[in-house]
Amino acid sequence: MSDSSEAATASLEQPGGGTPSAAWPVRERWTVSLISAGHFLSHFYGLALPPLFPLLKAEFGVSYTELGLAMTAYAFLGGLIQAPVGFLVDRLGPRRVLLVGLGLIAASMLLMGFASDYWMLLVLAVLAGLGNSVFHPADYAILSGSIDDRRLGRAFSIHTFSGFLGGACAPVAMLTLASLTDWRMALIVFGLAGLVTMAAMMWRYDVLAGENEAAPATTANETQQAKTGKTPRGLHLLLTAPVLLFLCFNILYGMASGGLLAFTVSALMNLHGLDLDLASAALTGHLFGVVGGILLAGIIADRYSAHHIAAAGAMLLAAAATVLPALLSPSGVVLVAIMILSGIGLGAVLPPRDLMVRALTPPGETGKVFGFVFVGYSVGISAVAVLFGWLLDGGMPSLVFTLSAAFAILALIAITAAHALTPRDG
Repeated sequence: MSDSSEAATASLEQPGGGTPSAAWPVRERWTVSLISAGHFLSHFYGLALPPLFPLLKAEFGVSYTELGLAMTAYAFLGGLIQAPVGFLVDRLGPRRVLLVGLGLIAASMLLMGFASDYWMLLVLAVLAGLGNSVFHPADYAILSGSIDDRRLGRAFSIHTFSGFLGGACAPVAMLTLASLTDWRMALIVFGLAGLVTMAAMMWRYDVLAGENEAAPATTANETQQAKTGKTPRGLHLLLTAPVLLFLCFNILYGMASGGLLAFTVSALMNLHGLDLDLASAALTGHLFGVVGGILLAGIIADRYSAHHIAAAGAMLLAAAATVLPALLSPSGVVLVAIMILSGIGLGAVLPPRDLMVRALTPPGETGKVFGFVFVGYSVGISAVAVLFGWLLDGGMPSLVFTLSAAFAILALIAITAAHALTPRDG
């Protein structure tokens, strides 16, 4: 970093270390922007194929089940191998792993535009899933190593927000471009967008330093440096009670949030007789609530260090709002408002969760810890899809909301216990 940049950074520092700086150093802005762009594309690619399913079905003469297999290979594989990829991140450095993963997923999407048979699409989906596995372990390792702690909550929230935004943009963007050209060109164009983003990361390689490559001005984990010999590391660290509890939290959070994302529309239509437009509006409001909760919690997390209290409050709000459609018979507008509150709670827990995981992670172990605990989210979503589908088929739509609220309460217990068991100085 240049002397002028260091002076600018120093001028932003405030006494006490707990108050966020008013502005971000240019270097950190580059870091957050590039990492968030990659995370945007990660989620975008995850939802790029489903809008094209009718076109792909006609093109390759396959069933929706076979197309669903391609998506399962992408999503489940990418989620499951995050744990071993986390070890690679900590051993090889997050920058190299991130560039390889982004290049692999972008090239796979681009080549799907040239696929002539279904088996090619399936193989490329597997390769894309492998590429997708790098983002959480590498991103969090880079943010932890490159962003000052006083701005880390906002950095985590922007990173999470960008992922949700990518998923929201994918269906509209893919269908719009496919209608203007064709589905092949849509995949090629957005595959090229990923390669351009990778080129930008290579150009500003210096701002993507991990914890072992650069030390930020204020590091929450500095106090653990002196305890390195006493702190579990590697696989032993992943098997400690706090880390396992955060894994459990992510499983339960995935079950609470994933069930609502997949089945809110159908459950509201069956339970309260809402029409499709109003039920879809409730889901849209829920999604906007999640995004708003993420951004709001990022600001709060940088100002107040009691992250476990913020996380608990968010999960209580999520549980209380989520159960209401099963207990009451409100009007359609009120249901939309309730689902917005549910989304705010589920979004607001994410930045404090990330900071709590980071607080228990020794320097140099960020990739493997975040990679491991994020496996839970994929497991939770996969498990709840079958359960909630069975409930709707059995004529029990109210249980979609009741069980989602119950999973949120169990997630609250898990994250509270994780905080209680996290070692602290003094």
